[in-house]
Amino acid sequence: MNELFDKVREEYGIEIRDEGDMTSAWKLVEVLKEKGWVVYIIAAKGREQVDAWHPNFGSLFAQFGETPNFESVLEGICNIALLVRELENNGVV
Repeated sequence: MNELFDKVREEYGIEIRDEGDMTSAWKLVEVLKEKGWVVYIIAAKGREQVDAWHPNFGSLFAQFGETPNFESVLEGICNIALLVRELENNGVV
């Protein structure tokens, strides 16, 4: 997870201290919201899903035919934010 947190810090300047730091991870959700993304979070026992949708792109994971499952909601938020940054860097959105 530390590698994931390092990438988030590099790309967004947000420091996530550990797997329990949802306050910092939620800042990523707020950043995505400001960029026009809708973030979907499903938190159920054995089913942690995070996905994002944008009117100019659609659903992140629907584009790849994948189910957005993660070990934790925090991990999902971080991965979604990094995927969005990759799309931005490639000029897709």
